[in-house]
Formats: sequence, C-alpha cells, structure tokens
Amino acid sequence: MHVLMVRSALVDMGPGTQPLALALELRRRGHRVSFATGGGVFIPEVEKQRFRVFVVPSLAPDRHDVRSLVEGVFALRRVIRSEKIDVVHGHNAAATMYGWLGGVLAGRHLPAATSVRGVEERATHQRRNRIWRLLPGSLIAVCEKGRERLVSFGVPNERILVSYNGVDLSKFDPDSADRATVRTELGLKDEIVVATVGAMVGSVDWEGPSKGQHLLVQALAQLQDRLPSLRVLLVGDGDMRSYVEETARRLNVADKVLFVGRRFDAPRMLAAADIYCLPSVAGEFFPNSIVEAMAMGKPWVGSDIAGLSELTAEGGAGLLVPVGDVDGLAQRLHTLATDERLREEMGRRARAEVEQRFTIVRVVDRVLAAYANAGATISA
Repeated sequence: MHVLMVRSALVDMGPGTQPLALALELRRRGHRVSFATGGGVFIPEVEKQRFRVFVVPSLAPDRHDVRSLVEGVFALRRVIRSEKIDVVHGHNAAATMYGWLGGVLAGRHLPAATSVRGVEERATHQRRNRIWRLLPGSLIAVCEKGRERLVSFGVPNERILVSYNGVDLSKFDPDSADRATVRTELGLKDEIVVATVGAMVGSVDWEGPSKGQHLLVQALAQLQDRLPSLRVLLVGDGDMRSYVEETARRLNVADKVLFVGRRFDAPRMLAAADIYCLPSVAGEFFPNSIVEAMAMGKPWVGSDIAGLSELTAEGGAGLLVPVGDVDGLAQRLHTLATDERLREEMGRRARAEVEQRFTIVRVVDRVLAAYANAGATISA
C-alpha cells in the first residue's frame, strides 16, 4: 500500500512531526509512504529518513484562493498518477480535499483519511466547521474531546476513529539518555529544571504565544524567592520569542530562563528536565510534546484545554490548571519541585501510561483501521 501524507506545511511541532512518526512505522510494516506539502522547516528531517517529498507551493497555509486550489489539485493528480498512490492521508481538512480531488481527476476515488488536530473554536468563524461533514472517508480524531466536537458538527460517529498521537519508545527512552552530559552542555548543575517544547507563535484571542511560555516565566517569577534553584528551559522559536524574552527581563528572571531555540533533539532536551510544563492558552487538541515528555519519564503540569485531561493517568502522571491561571501554575510547579519522590512516582506512571496507550505502534494500528474504514485494502 502506498500512502500519500498531505499537509499544508511540515513544521517542527506536533502537527508537522507526527506524520513522519506515522510514516516510519508504516514503512516498518512494509508500506510505502510519500509526502506532499506546501513547504516547511521540517522537510529536511523527512528527507533525511529517505521519504520522497513533493513540494506543492499552492498547498501552503496562506494560499486559499481559487487559483491555488486548482493548481494544488492538478499537482496532486500528477503525484497520485506517477506514484500510484492507494490512500490519501490529509493532516488538515484542506489537505485531504486537495488530495482526494486530485485522485478523482486522476480517475481514482481513493480512500481518504483526515487527522483532526484542531477545529475552529472562534464563535465568529463556526461556519468553517462545516467542512468536516463534507470531507470524504474517515476522520481521525487525536482525542475523545475531538470526537465529541466532530459529532457536534454533524459528522456521523461511525466515520470517526480516535488515534491519539504516538511516540517511538526506541527514540524516547529515558534509560538511553545521558542526562548529566546534556545538563553540562546547558550549564546546569543541581537546579530543578522545568522544560517546555514548542513554537513561540501568537494566538488570536490571547496576548503572548499560544503555548503559554510567557505564563511559565511569570510563574517562575512568583517562585524565585521560595525556590531559587528553579530554572526554565524553553525549546523552540518563533515570532513571539522576543515577547517571552522581554517578559523574563521585566520580571528579573532572565538569568533563570534558558532559550535554546529550535532543536530536533527533543529526547536530549527532555532528559535534562525534571518537570515538563505546557501552559497553553489556545490551539491545543492533544499535544505531542507532553506525550514525548511522559515517555521520558517526566511528570507534567499543563492547562486544562481540549484533550490534555485524557493524558493525566487520573492525576498520576500530570496536573491540570485552568487556562491562563498563573497562580495555579506556580502552585502546581511548587508541589512537584519540592517533592522529589512525587516527581519520580509520577514520572514512572507517565512512562507506563505511554507504554499502554500512546506508542506509535498502537497509534498506527488505529490509523490503519481508519484507512480500512474508508475503504482501503490493507496489505504490505
């Protein structure tokens, strides 16, 4: 079976990196995978793994005009014909529609599946959610909350499968990570380190980056007198980085915040941490980064947003705070930072939860079921 992964942009965060994780496991099972995308900084990483990437500029997220639609559909028609594609897997709604229409023009009504990692939440833009009813094939929700939202838009429940996001445990292995070496590289000794991994980009309804790195810095400022050894490690980049840096300077904690920029060695960065934190304010359905942190045996604190409550292992692996609640965030971080035994217990529970529910092997089992549900014949 030859699967075409289609996404507007391959970026260095969950929606852009998860297709590669899926592709690697699909290939391990004997399937072929190719990519079509409008661009993105993660393309070299995909090509490094020896996958063919077709760059179709009209798929880019800022191209919504009729001409781009026509160009994109015809470009994907050529790919589908030349590569003999069997299944279209879109990683947003437009990607699936482009790929499916390309197949129709190629004379083939291909089975299609769409990974749904977010929906339109703004009250003024709810008409955009009509597209979920119009998409062909199966819809793959990344959490149960996602399924509930799709059903509320009128999507029949039998068309929806929940896959979650998956982690390759051979890559995210706490026993193979050299924590001491990484901490030395980062200039860390005995400090308690709270890490977050994610792009620093803005949101529509909130001031600051959508993943809330500025809120983590504010919580650090609240705790600096009680926990002088506490440090924050920020992995990622984006146009809101300067905002977060200014927040750290304004609150006099700039010397306690490590900005390491965009990295493709997340397991090493997570190995250096004691606690993971994701205080997102928007744009979050089911964050890959927390699953990766859990795989590395890290307890976490995060916003009670979308599907994060499905990751806590009933509080045994992660702690939730209301969205935007800096006081609650500081309190939760203080609880973990001052109790090493609790951190270790929750870290063990986190790793076990990933092993039971969130490995890439289990996720691909569910994805293949979605392909079959859309009419694909599953054979290596």
